[in-house]
Amino acid sequence: MVGFVLTELEDSLKQAGMYQAVRVVQYGIPQSSHHFYGILEHYNPWTCTFFTPVGEVGLDLHELYEVLGLVIGDAPYEEYVLTTKELHLTEER
Repeated sequence: MVGFVLTELEDSLKQAGMYQAVRVVQYGIPQSSHHFYGILEHYNPWTCTFFTPVGEVGLDLHELYEVLGLVIGDAPYEEYVLTTKELHLTEER
């Protein structure tokens, strides 16, 4: 899956400055508090997205499962997209 994402989205990932971060997932990521806090600095808790040089990027549970192998449990998976009104409310905060 990671190979497919790197091939199909290479230009977009490089433009967003995330190509290397996705590429490293192929070989495993050692736990590092420095890397964790570096990523966390770009996180927006109001929209649950990350800020990049080309805009906001979000990760849904399905992507986390497919790319990282994280278990999402037995609960049914349902993605939620904020409405325009909700997005404007987050901008006001």
